[in-house]
Amino acid sequence: MVQTILVCYTNQMRKNELAHHHNYLLDDYLISENERRTLTVVFVTAMTMLIEIIAGYLTGSMALLADGWHMASHAGALAISYFAYKLARSEKLTLKFSFGAGKFIPLGGYTSAIVLALIALWMAGQSVSRLLNPVPIYFDEALVVCTVGLIVNILCARVLSAHHEEEQGHGHVHDHNLRSAYFHVLADAFTSILALVALLFGKFYRVVWLDPLMGLVGSALILRWAYLLCKETVWELLDGHAKAINQNEIRQAITKTGATVSDLHVWRIAPSAYACEVVVCSKQKRGTAYYRELLLRVHPFGHLTIEEIEQS
Repeated sequence: MVQTILVCYTNQMRKNELAHHHNYLLDDYLISENERRTLTVVFVTAMTMLIEIIAGYLTGSMALLADGWHMASHAGALAISYFAYKLARSEKLTLKFSFGAGKFIPLGGYTSAIVLALIALWMAGQSVSRLLNPVPIYFDEALVVCTVGLIVNILCARVLSAHHEEEQGHGHVHDHNLRSAYFHVLADAFTSILALVALLFGKFYRVVWLDPLMGLVGSALILRWAYLLCKETVWELLDGHAKAINQNEIRQAITKTGATVSDLHVWRIAPSAYACEVVVCSKQKRGTAYYRELLLRVHPFGHLTIEEIEQS
């Protein structure tokens, strides 16, 4: 009995310590589920992209090769995201950072965006080379492999869309890393469709130049996705003002009490957690506890710092 009480007390102390150190991810079961689904998709896409890349070289299809590298970029981006989740959910790392280790998630997205941009540029160069110097294409074999790749993309999109629907059902702020991966899978599926179209036209109408042209289109899609992901993650890494929270609502809630806001900062510190720091000027001193309760009704901030200054 005494041993059980000691164990419970120790566990409670440990939980309190983690809460004090801004544990915004360790208890977020959706983040844990994102991690599991990400790992599943990484394994599936890695095997498929390897088959597509090898088949693209052997069959001479640039569209199939581009689709394979597109899927490789997707697998690589998700692999980086998976390791970012592991680091972000590390208890040891959580204790070392002022607001926890949540920034590892946008950092993983930013890193994958840079890698994707480099792959897109390489694909564009290869496609231009094939346009200038055509090579024989084994259409039948390429069509089979490309079809398999499309099926895998659809299955992966279904896995990630299940996560997307679950987040919406629970009212969580979207994990932009996995949401971007979801749209990337859709883009990947679109690239597979382009490759299929190019291979079919090449097989039946001998329009061989359409194959490397689709490779260029695929590389453009990857480059655009990389740019959008880079833009979104840089904003979060540099603590840009949280776009999901209307700061005017915070100001209005305070001004209705007769006080004014002299300084306000709101930024994202984890996929479902935001921090807020505000300086309130008031003629009638109400205490920070009053404004804390007021602002938590506007939004359940994970970290909230309030300073009240009394006006003369």
